[in-house]
Amino acid sequence: MTCFRMRDEPPAYEEAAGSSSTAIPGDTKTQLQDEDQRSQYGLISISGYDRIRLMRFPESVVALVSETLQRHWPKGIQNVKAYYESTEFKLRGNPFEHGNDDEKVALRNVILGLLDALAREGWGVHPAAGGLGRIGNYTSFGQKDSLIFKRQDSQQLSWMCISFDSEDLMHLINAPPELALSLVAVFGDRIKNCNQDLVSGNFEVKFQKRLWAKSSDEGAVLSRVAILDVLQCLEGQGFTLCSSLDIDHGNGGELYKSSGETWFCCR
Repeated sequence: MTCFRMRDEPPAYEEAAGSSSTAIPGDTKTQLQDEDQRSQYGLISISGYDRIRLMRFPESVVALVSETLQRHWPKGIQNVKAYYESTEFKLRGNPFEHGNDDEKVALRNVILGLLDALAREGWGVHPAAGGLGRIGNYTSFGQKDSLIFKRQDSQQLSWMCISFDSEDLMHLINAPPELALSLVAVFGDRIKNCNQDLVSGNFEVKFQKRLWAKSSDEGAVLSRVAILDVLQCLEGQGFTLCSSLDIDHGNGGELYKSSGETWFCCR
């Protein structure tokens, strides 16, 4: 078997973007950069199995996103390039499709890291677009959910996420223990068991009777009632639902095989 040694470090943003075959001509690129500096809005788009695209962010934010992706995605960045009027990061692996459970957790931490870094830099998720779904008929081109950001004052927030997984599981990532205790108290005997991963600190709640997969109208109602109870617990602990994203269309994973959109929350 022949092995090829990969680069020890992912390509720097300037290096990869500068050598891209889709680089934007000089005059047009300068004009777009000027627009990006003035724009009050920016957008992060999830595309395909492995790509994140940034639109209308200044260069400083693009570099910050590059650093954040390298820090939180264990497989690193494969390539960075200019793609029409966006900057495209291609991640190693297939994080938005067929990842295993460890990669599913890592991907959620990637989104949390991006939200935190951008908030500190003065970019907050626009309240009316905390999870922008389909825009146009571009599913065949791999377009998934997007997030719209708006310039704001810098904020240092506490971030966590909740994912509704498999047939009967709910996972809390980066959540404080008091939130988990609140959920256990509110759901009561609707919970079969719960535990905390001693390595990651993530909480797992297992519900009775396949809450996310009942093949009946009753299940459709009960699952939505459960969502209301989760919101009540979040508000009780001072958290706000910031964005709701379908980051993998339910593909890949076992315990973390998503059965709905993942909620990203802050306080």
